[in-house]
Amino acid sequence: MLKDEVLKILLSSGSHVSGQDISNKLGVSRTAVWKAVTTLKNDGYDIESVNNKGYLLTKNKSILNEAEIETCMHLYDCKVFPKILYFNSIDSTNTYAKKAADFIPSDFLVVADTQTLGRGRLGRSWSSPSSTGIYMSLCIRPNISLEKASMITLITAMAICDAIEELYHIYPLIKWPNDIVINSKKICGILTEMSCDMDGIKYIIAGVGINVYDTSFPDDIKDTASSLLLETGTKKDRAKMISSAIYHFYEDLDTFMQTEDMSVLKAKYESRLANIGKEVMILDPKGEYSATALGIDETGALLVNANGKIKRVISGEVSVRGIYGYT
Repeated sequence: MLKDEVLKILLSSGSHVSGQDISNKLGVSRTAVWKAVTTLKNDGYDIESVNNKGYLLTKNKSILNEAEIETCMHLYDCKVFPKILYFNSIDSTNTYAKKAADFIPSDFLVVADTQTLGRGRLGRSWSSPSSTGIYMSLCIRPNISLEKASMITLITAMAICDAIEELYHIYPLIKWPNDIVINSKKICGILTEMSCDMDGIKYIIAGVGINVYDTSFPDDIKDTASSLLLETGTKKDRAKMISSAIYHFYEDLDTFMQTEDMSVLKAKYESRLANIGKEVMILDPKGEYSATALGIDETGALLVNANGKIKRVISGEVSVRGIYGYT
């Protein structure tokens, strides 16, 4: 779409760009450029127009779209640059990603401004109001065995934490295996799904929901959920947050693939583990029990001490909740 190409030029320039330069670069008329700029203004962009100087993008008002994300990603020296698929509204980014994986052979990222049927772990729904959060699903095709796929959740969690720390200068923690917390409040959830056949893993989809600008929550989660805005008092660009998370994800994925386990990343993960050293309740279908969280092993399983016996808690089989609060 022409307006997206014009937007990319304006985003990448820190000064005025003449309509003639844009028309020459894109091979369109200056009238077409003017119309594209007008559309961008109607979308909410503040674009200054000055005679003999051209156009200057002064403020984007935290607008999220494909051009914003791609432009921010170019600022990072990513090992992999996934194809971006952006939607103003979608049922679920994970659901769409599973369909798209059948016809997109490379890594890709599905991003939506809102979800109508957002999904969380263990069949729960995920509240996805418009213009407040980050709802995205990254599809990758790592050459690993089936039993190692669950560790992608841990890598995703670390990437989100690194991105939050980079932008907000705060140190978020991970509630094993898939929640990001700040001040003991849930900021982000991760839903990892995969497809496999006789030959192994076809793809893995890491779905992420981050509460960014939210100021209120549904009654069933209002006591445990919060947002980056509420916890930090600052408002950062969602496109930058997405780009930073993708960059850090591929950095840690590269490290993971060298050993295909968490051995090298174990210390980094445990430094963010909110449960470590705390009493937790293991919500096992076979029977709940309390234990002390010790850390993770090389497979990403949570190690706990239950009455003097060390047990491995496997992601996907049980839930873990703090005895004295959410974490």
